[in-house]
Amino acid sequence: MNLIKKRPLLFLSIILFVLSLVVRSQIIGYVNRDLTLIQKWYAHLYTNGMAGLADENFSNYPPAYLYLLWFSTLLSNWISPVSAIKLIPTFFDLLSTFTIFRMARLRYDDDTPYFIAAGFFMLPTILFNSTGWGQIDSTYTSFLLLCTYLLLKEKPFWAMIAFGMAFSFKIQSIFLLPFLGILFLKGRIRWHHFLLIPAVYIVLGIPIALTGRSWPSIFSVYLVLADLFRVLSKNAPNLYIFVPNSFYDIGLRIGLGIFLIVMAIWGWINWRARITFTHRQMMLMALAVLALVPFVLPKMHDRYFYPVDVFSYAIIIFAPEMWFVPFLYQLISGLSYSAFLLGAPVTVIMIAALINTGATIYILRKQILSLEEEQ
Repeated sequence: MNLIKKRPLLFLSIILFVLSLVVRSQIIGYVNRDLTLIQKWYAHLYTNGMAGLADENFSNYPPAYLYLLWFSTLLSNWISPVSAIKLIPTFFDLLSTFTIFRMARLRYDDDTPYFIAAGFFMLPTILFNSTGWGQIDSTYTSFLLLCTYLLLKEKPFWAMIAFGMAFSFKIQSIFLLPFLGILFLKGRIRWHHFLLIPAVYIVLGIPIALTGRSWPSIFSVYLVLADLFRVLSKNAPNLYIFVPNSFYDIGLRIGLGIFLIVMAIWGWINWRARITFTHRQMMLMALAVLALVPFVLPKMHDRYFYPVDVFSYAIIIFAPEMWFVPFLYQLISGLSYSAFLLGAPVTVIMIAALINTGATIYILRKQILSLEEEQ
């Protein structure tokens, strides 16, 4: 009772965190088509042990994730394969939750950071993506969030190591590169810091290479993934969902052209602007690029907006007037996921795309207007 009276926010935070754990315990057994595939990878590593990592054909994921998947097989005497697989992304939800807490500590010195962190851990698309769906978007996104936090703390060396970790889990981490590029042009990141990205990937590749897997196969993982499907939008809530796939070839070329033009304009505006690098400005810039890149790129998945789900929540720490933005992205991603998970019609994705269009425009306007804010 004393805790409720003296520190009500902390008490509420504990309730939210426990409630999230309860919800996660109820959905951790959910199986879907994607998880069935990962279960085959799990079975391969369970049967062959670490030596199974040498096989170049059993999985199309990079070494960083495969190590964790192999480690999860060691838990087979205590938990089911499905639960073991889902514990991996759930752990990275906790890493993101801790980073959100540390970000909130930059602004608040009371119990507010606990409440903000617990609220994040309870977000529907966050908990379902990891503990329900079993996807690993939380792995690379948690390191993108950590990278941004370390840049807020003016620690570019460690920030780029964190980005290297993100890149080692998924290629979609490069969505944040334009943000890092602006910081490089403004002198906040040195050129040699970018060498840490391939260095981290190479270091993480050494154990799997020692099992007998070839370096060319380790380096070519992301090249193989690029040609997995020929659709302009794989349930992604962007405007390509309105383009018939019969226009794939011409749509891809035009889409890539639009992407280059839009990012060049965004980069020029930010490069030319007088940036004071407040926490607010930097978080808005990171959010803007994570919202913009998958919005203008063709061949995007529904889950490629997961980093926006995370950063749209983190932004309210420094721009509380944007409180409604994370609600919008919960709706956008929720509608997008429904096509794969519930068999919802494409019109649902189109609605999500229209909402996303408005949200992206709002974020870009907010970010550009922030460029002249005084520190």
